[in-house]
Amino acid sequence: MLIGLGNLILGDEGVGVHAMRRLEAEYGFQPAVELVDGGTSGLDLLPLLKDQRRLLLIDALASDAAPGTIQVIRNQEIRTALTEKVSLHHLGIADLLALAELLDYAPSEIVLIGIVPERLEMELALSDCLRQRMPKIIETAVGVLSEWGIESRRSLTLAPTLLTDSAA
Repeated sequence: MLIGLGNLILGDEGVGVHAMRRLEAEYGFQPAVELVDGGTSGLDLLPLLKDQRRLLLIDALASDAAPGTIQVIRNQEIRTALTEKVSLHHLGIADLLALAELLDYAPSEIVLIGIVPERLEMELALSDCLRQRMPKIIETAVGVLSEWGIESRRSLTLAPTLLTDSAA
């Protein structure tokens, strides 16, 4: 399962959802990967984890690194990485992972692709910085899935909105 996280009305905070939507529109995966818009759901995602072997999360991540930096964080390191919050839903995700572990729902492997935001303001669009980094974010996600033995096929046709978004 791949879950894109974030708040779409706070600019770069919505990067995980934007990336998930892009993957959904542009790629097919074998074996099938369930793509989920996790938004700011937090604990509401718990039932989805019950039967998952692997979980890939994509989200904005608070860090001292430069905006647009992509960090791949694995398993137990994720909760530590979420101690500094970009958004309130990070508390929910840290709690979600802890509760999943307690209930024995936790997937055996969890990866967080964290992207350092540039702007966290009331804005529907990503910053230019993150928009330019989106191909690398997608490449990173496809790479993690490939490590898990999941093949990706890029669609031959792209959704018109994605074509205009990437050109902006």
